[in-house]
Amino acid sequence: MKTGKAEIVCTGSELLSGKLNLYVPLFHELLAPLGFAITREQSCGDSLPDIKDCLAGSLRRADLVIACGGLGPTFDDLTRQAAAAVLGRRLFHSKSCEQILSFNYKLKALPPNIKDQCLLVEGAKPLENSNGTAFGQVLTRGRKMLVLLPGPRKEWEPMFHNFLDEEIRAFFKGRPPVAQLKLKIAGLWEPQAEKLLRPVMRRFPLAGFTILAGPGTVEFILSGDDSRGLIGRAGAACRKELGDKLYGEGEDTLAAAIGAKLKARGRTLSAAESCTGGLAAKLVTDIPGSSEYFLGGAITYSNAAKIKLLGVRGGTLEKAGAVSGECALEMAAGARKIFGSDYAFSVTGIAGPGGGTEEKPAGLVFFGLAGPRGTAVFKRQFRGTRPFIRECAANFILDELRKVIK
Repeated sequence: MKTGKAEIVCTGSELLSGKLNLYVPLFHELLAPLGFAITREQSCGDSLPDIKDCLAGSLRRADLVIACGGLGPTFDDLTRQAAAAVLGRRLFHSKSCEQILSFNYKLKALPPNIKDQCLLVEGAKPLENSNGTAFGQVLTRGRKMLVLLPGPRKEWEPMFHNFLDEEIRAFFKGRPPVAQLKLKIAGLWEPQAEKLLRPVMRRFPLAGFTILAGPGTVEFILSGDDSRGLIGRAGAACRKELGDKLYGEGEDTLAAAIGAKLKARGRTLSAAESCTGGLAAKLVTDIPGSSEYFLGGAITYSNAAKIKLLGVRGGTLEKAGAVSGECALEMAAGARKIFGSDYAFSVTGIAGPGGGTEEKPAGLVFFGLAGPRGTAVFKRQFRGTRPFIRECAANFILDELRKVIK
């Protein structure tokens, strides 16, 4: 049985005027085990014509449509009305829903706005709300299902776990789960990763592939029905092509990969940063247990700090400048010495947007690595915004460190 198509419709004018909608990843995690891939997400304002348009389009395209929001007790909650209009059904007042609300809130008579919460679309199966007054609704038409859920996560998520997942399984006769494999890549830009993995994509045309670019990193995602081992075989082929460019899978991070290697080998690390302002060290210390191997770091933004804290020679700064391989090398060696660590890295550069020259433009960064087997210097030119350049620089040095830890 092929993977089902699901679409998400989120209603609320606030979603179009500043509020960030983060529901798609949550619904993905819930729907993939049920055999559904999300093919589209739409947000629309609190307008009856707009909600109707979104629902009608989604029902034409998808097997399963989940509408989230617009079931509350106020004038702008219009999802029930929109669903009834799209399906050509009437709204009716549910006595059983009224009894549930009266019992839950110990009310003999429901206020008019709360009473409106008991309006169901004809043919709907209500989903009780353990954290609010809005009932969810499950509607079917032919081989399609439309689900209406309240907007707040604390209200709809219990509905999903307690009732809805079983409703979906039963109606769609247990589609095979959608397997997903996320490969984490460093040292390649998005076009380079695509070129490297294109032969794998051609070999496995039935798998779904997605590539996402990050600051000096790439995520390559494989998805599909794995009942015959499709995703497993495609993933193995990707791993072979990627080699040491692959640093992890799933939610792995570069910092976690480094930490695992340092911990396994009983090695320690320190840092000296300038243009990244401690970002690389932050990534390292974001990992629980990093105190076992990370000894400390120095943010030496000024030349004076580089000299006083790390022992960078004044002559080096005068001759080569703070943004140079020579300075990066002495910063890393100095950090390793003062912290007494096995490994140390350094970052010094121009994060921009100002401060660059023709000889040393914004985005130019030098890196140093010092370890038991000696020292190394790297030079990179990044392009983008200041935050992006800093993130690229932090990820680059962590990836180089990952490769040298022995």
